[in-house]
Amino acid sequence: MKKIILLGTLMLLASCKKEGSITNKVTSTDSVSLQQDSLNLQTPETLNTLTLESFGFPAEVNGCSCYFSASKEDFDKEKYIYIDDYGNNAYVKTGGKLLKIEMKEGDFDPENFSKTIKNEEVTINITGKKVKELEEVMMFEGMMTVEMKNGDKTTTPIYGECGC
Repeated sequence: MKKIILLGTLMLLASCKKEGSITNKVTSTDSVSLQQDSLNLQTPETLNTLTLESFGFPAEVNGCSCYFSASKEDFDKEKYIYIDDYGNNAYVKTGGKLLKIEMKEGDFDPENFSKTIKNEEVTINITGKKVKELEEVMMFEGMMTVEMKNGDKTTTPIYGECGC
């Protein structure tokens, strides 16, 4: 009887772990074993070491532009994590600092696009596809990777538009 109570207590304690925590240690007591929670496990390849911050339109950007958010919900709330002015400068914000990256105009295929923008501080790689076209605006979704010179990096989904 004591063994059943002990076994029940161990199972209860194992199931009461803090939500979202990662248990790296696998232990075995009698016939009870705990398994690693791999759902929330981040490997070095997926670990985001850089945090992008949302920001509004810089004063230099007026007229035609591209602007992306991390989700449609953020886009609807005007929480942008990337803005460019169609060929001159791109902007991202991290660590409270708005970074300005000069762009070189190039070919832009709106159906499936890929562009890399970089300077001495940061490299931005964007891939995506057009999901909707309105009068003078094209809606896009894709992925954006931002990597700083020091190796800090993040990859995030993006949703937004380019237009005039």
